[in-house]
Amino acid sequence: MDKQINIYVKNCTEDSLLIKVTRTDTLVDWQFWPIEDAHPESQYDTRVFDDAFHLAVAGSLVLPDSMISMDPCILQLFDSCYIYAVKYSVARKYSIDDIRAKKLYDRQVMTKRDFHDWLFEYKCKRPTESY
Repeated sequence: MDKQINIYVKNCTEDSLLIKVTRTDTLVDWQFWPIEDAHPESQYDTRVFDDAFHLAVAGSLVLPDSMISMDPCILQLFDSCYIYAVKYSVARKYSIDDIRAKKLYDRQVMTKRDFHDWLFEYKCKRPTESY
């Protein structure tokens, strides 16, 4: 039996972040944050959650110097993926539509080579003022 190893993303910033790793090149609505890309059929689930933001927070909030685990299938199925990070303080203040329109998030392309011992250390590449 093969052992499944999770992959981890560590928040190396001083902010609490909502982190989503996906193969989608666009920041998705809150209702899709808890859904794993490793299960393609779930992308077509059109149910609307009454409290989509809180479900997204529950599954993606990463405090400073903490980690979030993810299904490794995303890197097994795809050569690259995107990591999106939204400051928790921004997410509480703005709607997801405003966050997208004002680009109040950080997006980075990740590949298997970006993980070292199954760990990706997230550091914001955008200046703090604009993100």
